[in-house]
Amino acid sequence: MTRQIRVPLSPLVAGERRIAGAEAHYLARVLRLRPGATFVAFDPLARNEARVTVTDVERDYVLAHFEAPEAAQNLGHAAVTLIQCAGKGDKVDDVVRAATALGASRVVVATSEHSVARGPSSPERRQRLATIALDAARQSGRGDVPELAGPVALVDAIAELRGEDAQKLCLEPGAERTFGAALRERGERALVLLVGPEGGFSDGELELARGAGFGLVRLGGLVLRTELAAVAALAAVLGQD
Repeated sequence: MTRQIRVPLSPLVAGERRIAGAEAHYLARVLRLRPGATFVAFDPLARNEARVTVTDVERDYVLAHFEAPEAAQNLGHAAVTLIQCAGKGDKVDDVVRAATALGASRVVVATSEHSVARGPSSPERRQRLATIALDAARQSGRGDVPELAGPVALVDAIAELRGEDAQKLCLEPGAERTFGAALRERGERALVLLVGPEGGFSDGELELARGAGFGLVRLGGLVLRTELAAVAALAAVLGQD
């Protein structure tokens, strides 16, 4: 099966179009597409996509014919929020990349008592995460991207969800209940996953989570790295569909 080429473009309108800039470079110089080649353009904000045929390739632009856009075939989960406590190095990058590919609808970066890093705060850092999410959507075939928020204090992230009608699960290695058992009781409710940093949650943070309606659950019998725990949990959610 040939892998489908996908390129983010906005807006999508049927007809002839000149593609310039980074997208033209990607199509002509990286992929080396020639007249007659086809690809799929997708607009993650509008959640639509269109089949495109290259008609001409010039030095600085690509001419292409766009078919009428249609609703994107593959979208993220309608209501799966991941609250990820910031970790060292590029761990947040890895989590955003995986969360996009695994269908999370919202990713909130939070800072907790044991967070080593304070998370992305500059416009450049936030733009980097948005770019990572967009590239993950392109690679995975997803037609939208998750909402990205933060960094926010964990206490504020939890307080925002107090009273929300959703299944709220906090990953805690010492919990008695398993994540799989809890997930089987989800039904049609929205899902919120809370994942701690490398040092785990403090006792006060666990009490705060419980008070906001979070159930403590564990992922099997092993202690997973923070970025791997988020991936494993989201993959389990994806496996339900």
